[in-house]
Amino acid sequence: MNLLLQGGWVVTADRLEQADVAVAGEKIAAVGPDLAAPGAQVRDVSGRYILPGVIDAHVHYQMPVGNLFTADDWFTGTRLAACGGVTTVIDYAEPVSPGEPLLAALSRRRAEAGDLACVDFSLHQVVLAGQEEDTVGLKAVVGEGVASFKVFTTYNQRLSPAAIGRLLQQARNLGALVTVHCEDHEMITMKRRELEAAGQTDPAYHAVSRPAAVEVKAIQDLIQKAGEADAPVYIVHVSTGSGAAAIAAARSRGQEVYGETCPHYLLLTAERYAGPESRLFLMCPPLRTAADNEILWQHLAAGGLQVVATDHCSYSRSQKATGTAFYNTPSGVPGTETLLPLLYSYGVRSGWLTLPQLVRVLSTNPARLFGLYPRKGCLAPGSDADLVIFDPRRQVTLTAAGLHSAAGYTVFEGFSLQGYPEATYLRGQLIYDQGHFLGQAGWGRFIPGQVVPGGQDLLK
Repeated sequence: MNLLLQGGWVVTADRLEQADVAVAGEKIAAVGPDLAAPGAQVRDVSGRYILPGVIDAHVHYQMPVGNLFTADDWFTGTRLAACGGVTTVIDYAEPVSPGEPLLAALSRRRAEAGDLACVDFSLHQVVLAGQEEDTVGLKAVVGEGVASFKVFTTYNQRLSPAAIGRLLQQARNLGALVTVHCEDHEMITMKRRELEAAGQTDPAYHAVSRPAAVEVKAIQDLIQKAGEADAPVYIVHVSTGSGAAAIAAARSRGQEVYGETCPHYLLLTAERYAGPESRLFLMCPPLRTAADNEILWQHLAAGGLQVVATDHCSYSRSQKATGTAFYNTPSGVPGTETLLPLLYSYGVRSGWLTLPQLVRVLSTNPARLFGLYPRKGCLAPGSDADLVIFDPRRQVTLTAAGLHSAAGYTVFEGFSLQGYPEATYLRGQLIYDQGHFLGQAGWGRFIPGQVVPGGQDLLK
């Protein structure tokens, strides 16, 4: 043994117990009371929680959009992840065009992370129009450790409903999971024309330009298409209460539909677009209402939504300032570093979630859904020693100055928290401790996802 965490409260997806955690090399060796580990470094974590490392299943680091790159690259993005208790991130491998082979796009993206990643990472494979028919290419990326595909129902990358249906069938045959950005493109197009005709194009009209019905219709259409294909599907960044309700209803009928939401959809509202810094809060889908916040929390607590991720897609203030309208302002916000403390303070302490539920939505569920379990997402002998020491008593007021994103701002500026990560271990190595980043670029590894044969509930 080379590390013993002693006297803390171990939190897993199904229990809370006072226990020690022993680490040997990169793996958890034992979990239990009063462990003996002769010669090990002992850390007294009495009064703190020991959590499995958080998995942010939806990030965009070093992502090109036109002539811009997101502010956080693979180094700064994974550094801030470590400082927030996140030990694994799942980013995207996107072809530069439908003509770039899927495997080439995957290889290029892995190379970009290369020697920069400070925490472990996996990748979703973006599939562009026509590539859903590339059986050989899809099988090849699955063979290289991709357990999930990503498609859009809007933007230039969008797939038609028929193409999504074909990909669902392909994914089912391969045991992979299709993840979908759900917004109805035709409705967005019509609304933009209407607002342009009225001269209402300022970023303040962002939420108006993509009303709740845009997301809800796309979710409902996708659920129907997935049912026809008898394939599982995962819906990213759900922002509306009605969208969450549609997912929960499908699950209650026995359909294998999974839903993800984000802290900004749980805690912020579209009122932010009325302020002088509306551009900073512009992301797609947009912020909604306080009623949507409440319903999202309800479905998260009841299991209708299974994952909270961040859609971390950071742009600096100067990058955001290049936008002159809601349709050309860089879309996205930073979030990985604040994921865990926000969900603890406003989820657990507010009574929405239990501690085991917190672990499920931030760690165990994404690990299971994307083929990383039990290597990641749990505290068990043989699992990677990805550990977070979490101090439930520490009080923090969030400020951009106290965080690490190259964006230079946080949409949660001024939020008061009680509970914050004290230390983060990646495969047994201390990479963050009491405000200090101790990791190094290149310590992160690509973690291949394992696919699951079709017809199985990924969360069981």
